[in-house]
Amino acid sequence: MSPGQAGDGLGMSTDIRAQVLQAIDLVALIGQSVALKKRGRHYVGLCPFHQEKAPSFHVSPEKQTFYCFGCKVGGTAFDFVMKRDRVEFKEALEILARQAGITLPAYGGARQPPGERQLLLDAHTAACRFFENLFWDPHRGAAARNYMLGRGFKEETLRSFGVGLAPDSWDALLSGPVGRKFPSSLLLKAGLVKQREDGSGFYDTFRNRIIFPIRNEAGQIIAFGGRVMPGSDDPAKYLNSPETPLFAKSRSVFGLSFARESITLSRTVAVVEGYTDVMMAHQFGAANVVSVLGTAMTEHHVGLLRRFADRIVLLFDADAAGDMAVNRVVELFLTQPVEIAVASMPAGLDPDEFLLRHGKQGFEQLLAGAKDALEYGWSRFKARFAADGSVTGQQRAVGEYLDMLAQARAAGKVDALRWGAALVRVSRLTEIPLDQLNRRFASKRSAWRNRHPADAGSFPGQSGQSAPHAGEMAQRTVLGAILNEPQRLAAVRDALKVEDFQEPRLRALAGVLWEYQHSGGKPVLNELLASLSDENIRSLAVELAVEAEEIGEIDKALDDAVAYMVEARRATEEREMFSAAHEAGVDQQVEMLRRLQEKARRPDLRRIGP
Repeated sequence: MSPGQAGDGLGMSTDIRAQVLQAIDLVALIGQSVALKKRGRHYVGLCPFHQEKAPSFHVSPEKQTFYCFGCKVGGTAFDFVMKRDRVEFKEALEILARQAGITLPAYGGARQPPGERQLLLDAHTAACRFFENLFWDPHRGAAARNYMLGRGFKEETLRSFGVGLAPDSWDALLSGPVGRKFPSSLLLKAGLVKQREDGSGFYDTFRNRIIFPIRNEAGQIIAFGGRVMPGSDDPAKYLNSPETPLFAKSRSVFGLSFARESITLSRTVAVVEGYTDVMMAHQFGAANVVSVLGTAMTEHHVGLLRRFADRIVLLFDADAAGDMAVNRVVELFLTQPVEIAVASMPAGLDPDEFLLRHGKQGFEQLLAGAKDALEYGWSRFKARFAADGSVTGQQRAVGEYLDMLAQARAAGKVDALRWGAALVRVSRLTEIPLDQLNRRFASKRSAWRNRHPADAGSFPGQSGQSAPHAGEMAQRTVLGAILNEPQRLAAVRDALKVEDFQEPRLRALAGVLWEYQHSGGKPVLNELLASLSDENIRSLAVELAVEAEEIGEIDKALDDAVAYMVEARRATEEREMFSAAHEAGVDQQVEMLRRLQEKARRPDLRRIGP
């Protein structure tokens, strides 16, 4: 099968798939989700598909492929979107074609409707337009608009963030342009409407609220947040969209698409509590500010943010920075490979109010004074120890602080000098002898280590896996060299057969390469990947190409690998012939001997290089 003829099982030719890939800059696409740094010929960053401490995610601008050495995921722009958005190939193709401005041909002669994810995104975009139009309506939006302008927001900021208005109506969205364009079942799945308890129909999720669109890191609207209008008797001040196929509150961050560039440059992100705090920070030029969505900071939030930042600063309201908040911060500090610091707002002020009073400079000074997780824990411990006059309460406070310190030390987050200094501080404050604290600390540290075996530092998928044997390494080298330099294929194919590749996936990939050569095509990696429908084989091809790039003397390595495989084939055939000879007569044995001598006259294999 030659390029241009292969299909995807949906009537879509490889030509279109290759055209879409050619129009997409993979570095820019992945850069929406990962902070990439140039390293030699590649870009490198933290993998968005698994937790890792050191970046092992590589993007090749030359080949337009990506590969993670940790979780072994790789492929083209299609594979990245499929993994990132959790969609099938068809939807990934639609997403990228739309992004590239390419109109896809009809499937089987009829226009195929967009996939569900795209329809959900389209519904959110339409709803946002509906809410915005109402917000800027001279009459209907006056109260909401005056409220936001009265809080110090500029029109430019409100328009930039897409602030809107949901009217005081049960079905304004449902009975308007959005409801006429999209079926109620889809709007229900999008979280834009709810079903009546008696099942008789639907009603709008957001009513009488100022609306804040929630975007993913790529800037697509995936949900909404709503603040109740002033004067409303609704007890729920803030309301977010429910969980949907697009939106999970514990994994989403408000304002990231606006803040991503600034975070990447500064390597620091500040996390506040509300939508308006984020918007005001951006209005004042503090563009590295985001917020979580009415939920505690989770490891998923940290995992998302640390793709772009090395330091996360949490801004707590003075009345919210209690013991539970401290414990959560320390837990994140211990479990995530990122620096986490805490800053407390002055009493009675929200971040947006603080910015209006003190401006960007004051806000930056507040962030600069943030304490790291352990220092913050120490300040909370001192306050608690002083406030609780009972012996039992003070002992409990000491025990909990030592627990925190032991966990940090056992997890490798605190060096010997720092934990020693911390014990001295505790001893001075509590008048507990230092040697007694040391014994208690050692006991707690040992107990924590027993509950949490030390991380060996291996990447996911590596533990327990044995290295490929020599035969498999030879087969991988051959295929990797061909994928990087397709002009080698003709010479390799003269020396080897598809059957010489023993591992099933390697044999399947070799079969594709040999077929391309047989039909006269030149297998270029990106073009080849576009023709493969098997995601595992696509990932394998990228893996082998990346492996081969790391081989110093590839010409010699390829010659040796081909020679090894030819010798392995000859040895196998000899064993089979000798086995058969035991069952044959003399004449047959003579003929087999002649054939073995023929095979011993092997061709010169030092001609595999380009």
